[in-house]
Amino acid sequence: MDTPLISIILPTYNRCEMLRGALECLLHQETNDQFTYEIIVVDNASSDATKTVVEEVAATSPVPVRYFYQTIPGDGATRNCGIAHAQGMWLAFVDDDELAAPDWLRQLFQAAQETASPIVGGAVHLNLPEETLAQLSRFVRATSLREIDYYATVHPYTGKRLPGTGNALVAKHVMDTIGIFDASKICGESDSDFFMRARSRGVALYYTPHAIVKHRVAPNRLTVDYFRWDAQQGCNAFAGLDYKFKGPLKLSMLCIARLGHAALVVVPKLVWGWIRRDSAEVLGQRVRLWRTEGYVRRTLAILAPALFPQTNYFADLEFRRGRVVGKQTVAAEAVA
Repeated sequence: MDTPLISIILPTYNRCEMLRGALECLLHQETNDQFTYEIIVVDNASSDATKTVVEEVAATSPVPVRYFYQTIPGDGATRNCGIAHAQGMWLAFVDDDELAAPDWLRQLFQAAQETASPIVGGAVHLNLPEETLAQLSRFVRATSLREIDYYATVHPYTGKRLPGTGNALVAKHVMDTIGIFDASKICGESDSDFFMRARSRGVALYYTPHAIVKHRVAPNRLTVDYFRWDAQQGCNAFAGLDYKFKGPLKLSMLCIARLGHAALVVVPKLVWGWIRRDSAEVLGQRVRLWRTEGYVRRTLAILAPALFPQTNYFADLEFRRGRVVGKQTVAAEAVA
């Protein structure tokens, strides 16, 4: 077949059954004869039946499905492997725990054509029951569970908002300007680092609400243990990015500002939530405090590594740890 215009890059690690569902959503994407595409699955050294699943899907797929295996841990290195083997002029990124809408790829491509932007991101909806969503604040849904619903129309990303590799389309030539993903970042910040580099080089970043993926949330991600781990892990990464892009002085000022906000705003709201027995409010404010803790601890490690190395703490925040945090709680609740 002719060289595809778009290469979908799908990294995966020990999620063979989720991967099957993700792939099935990608096999019949609407193209309106505007483009052709391929699917590249990059297996980050899984120990389950990932390869078998890919081979089974590929055997009957109407589009090319190619499998690659790479051993370097981390989402950055895994996506870089996909980039190295991609044939398309455009690279679409999606995750193995997501389900893409039938018009997902077409909507990303259409927005890129309309805006003449080399980078377009889309919306991420949570694949959870309404009663579960009602128990979570918008803040927690966005920060802890990666819900993305930024603008009602196609719109440039503003402020701190950036695309994410759970739903994005990137022109391959962008890598010629800013490079590929930083494989040394193994705490999950490689995508933010990539898009921040793009923005700093003047690349236009656009969002479309019409390109939708649904994020399947594993049960352990709805536990307090996971919310705490994710909050600290996420803001640990943000502190590292602020140091890289803004320098040590600005990092220090931002750290002090976060501490002040926690003391003057978050703690009073937390107490008020407890008084009112508002569980969603309490969880939201606890997540904010945990995020502050992660940011402060990373700042101390950056500015005074000899005094605050915190080796065990940061080892616990390694990206793959998120798969197991909270699982014991889920198992105990199931038995009860």
